[in-house]
Amino acid sequence: MGGFEALRVLRTHQRLNPGVAIRDIATLSIRVDADAGALDFEAAFALAEIFSDVHIAHDGVVFYQHCIEAVVIRRQPTWAKMMTYGRQKFVQKLSRDEQQCFRGAGLLEDPPSWPVIAWWDRVTSQVRLAGDQAKLERARKAEQLSLEHEAMRLQSMGIVRPPRWTAIEDNQAGYDIHSYDPGAVEPTARLIEVKSTIASPLRFMLTRHEWEQALKFGAAYHFHVWDMAVIPPRLFERTAAVITPHVPSDNDKGRWRIAEIPVGA
Repeated sequence: MGGFEALRVLRTHQRLNPGVAIRDIATLSIRVDADAGALDFEAAFALAEIFSDVHIAHDGVVFYQHCIEAVVIRRQPTWAKMMTYGRQKFVQKLSRDEQQCFRGAGLLEDPPSWPVIAWWDRVTSQVRLAGDQAKLERARKAEQLSLEHEAMRLQSMGIVRPPRWTAIEDNQAGYDIHSYDPGAVEPTARLIEVKSTIASPLRFMLTRHEWEQALKFGAAYHFHVWDMAVIPPRLFERTAAVITPHVPSDNDKGRWRIAEIPVGA
């Protein structure tokens, strides 16, 4: 909070004294205000570079909210993803100093006002979007790894056809990579659904559409599950027959849409 308040002091004096260097403003503030000496101006200098577009608000609490929002969205601290758990559970995971920042910004008021609720909803939605983007990037990396893996496998078998990255052109196909296996006369199709996971124990999410495609294509359908939590990523290959015991069944009028499948040993 000392850094945020120091930044607010700097922003206030910058507005009144345009053109004056930020460090000169800090020196002047400390000379004329005894309380300013207790603020963390070094942190404020760093924050000023990061949040150049976070301007002074008439209400100090609102300014702190803008600062915390900027930290969450631009820096994506490790604790940010916990915001999607709900406010109470999120706060329990914070350190005392972190809690003090949120409390000083009025974000822990009980009951929360509509502006505070709007802040949590807005920032949490940004955290979810960032998480979705990270998942997409991880998924694409896994698909690329499978494409490279298949290119090497085909080369080792003397199959000159290159694998195709189907997911780029058609994400409703039900598989991501179109590769090949040796056939009696010519190569036969090998359809690969690629999964990336960082979960422990290893598991992946299976959609009903993917499973229907697996049943439709039978032995030609394969799963590539990449453990992205290790370096280099580790590949687990699974067939529909192997994961069948873990796939749920429909009951009465209930139909499953997505299932969590363990990778196993």
